[in-house]
Amino acid sequence: EMLRVTGVQTCALPICRVLTMGCGTSKPGLAYEEKLERWRELGGGDLERVLASGAVALLDAQWIISHAEAGGVLNHRQALPKEAFLSFADLVEATSKYASWLPVAALSYPWLTKDHPDPRGANLARVARALKALLSDIPRLGVFWDFGSLHQHPDPPNGVLRTEEQNALFKQGLGCLGTLYSHQHTWVLRLTSFPDGHKAEDQAEGTNVAKYFDRGWCSTENAWASLTKASYLSLDLGKMRAGVEYGYGSLTRDCRKDGGRRPPLLPSAFAAELETKSFTNGKDDKPLVKRLYEAAFEEQFGKATKLDYAGLGWGDAEAAQLAEVLASGAAPRLEKLHLFGNKIGDEGCEALAAALKEGAAPSLKYLVVGHKQPELVAVCKERGIDLC
Repeated sequence: EMLRVTGVQTCALPICRVLTMGCGTSKPGLAYEEKLERWRELGGGDLERVLASGAVALLDAQWIISHAEAGGVLNHRQALPKEAFLSFADLVEATSKYASWLPVAALSYPWLTKDHPDPRGANLARVARALKALLSDIPRLGVFWDFGSLHQHPDPPNGVLRTEEQNALFKQGLGCLGTLYSHQHTWVLRLTSFPDGHKAEDQAEGTNVAKYFDRGWCSTENAWASLTKASYLSLDLGKMRAGVEYGYGSLTRDCRKDGGRRPPLLPSAFAAELETKSFTNGKDDKPLVKRLYEAAFEEQFGKATKLDYAGLGWGDAEAAQLAEVLASGAAPRLEKLHLFGNKIGDEGCEALAAALKEGAAPSLKYLVVGHKQPELVAVCKERGIDLC
């Protein structure tokens, strides 16, 4: 698969708070400047350097839809037309003053073959279906799709590889994957199932045929997306039902129901789980993703002031796992924690209470659980936390 390289540096943050207009096409004006301010309020500045350098190019969701409806297959980045991409200025223009998300989505999915992730366009059609539903309510969306967003080896079987310059940009882009997937205000679309007709036994030797949750990179992207995002920003496209014409609301409901999204993992727990996952190049990739995950964990929890884990189907075990993360000191600035719409009972509340009693989440002011267990009520009263 394309995500195979060593010597990668993680993104230094905050990234590129001052960005020239050279990577955009719109003429700056008052409205643009206001949108740029909102883009940066939502943390868009964290993505600016990697977008400005050309290490990462985001695909236009509308182009993906049109290409899929024409029966197309996604080509590698270097072969895609200019109109397939959104500029930085396009992304700023698409930033809503009132939305709590950036117009950026990262796709997480298993490659189907060694040299091409989706040779028949089957996943392209599935992703386009979801994007069409999102665009019924979102004006524009830039999509990170590794094959079209990072420089690829154009024709590996025939020895046509990335240039030296492209390889440097590829490494830079790879180092920022943690930010793209874990950012609190980006969307993540997780294609957790294979398309109809795909058979692992038919694949060429050397192909990673493991399922989504058994693959190293997919598991990492899934774990990044489970850190601090609002519940509706991480969608499992594997839950889409056949024959349903989705809109924004129905897609976001279907793709987060019946669980599927786990609570955040401590870096140590993530590293232990990673040992059971399948990598094409595990020797190099495992230490890399461990480092990238730890950096993303510290970055996102270090600055989070609100966590919205509503309606994810979590029970006592998930609440206990979250309590362990909070007890580690991971969220020093957290003020609001939303857990309503879950199935957390006495045991889960007791775990949260124990963490809070020991000083977890020192800035917490507002906790919504929907279950007023006595120990949790007592510790919230003691700390002046508003419990609902």
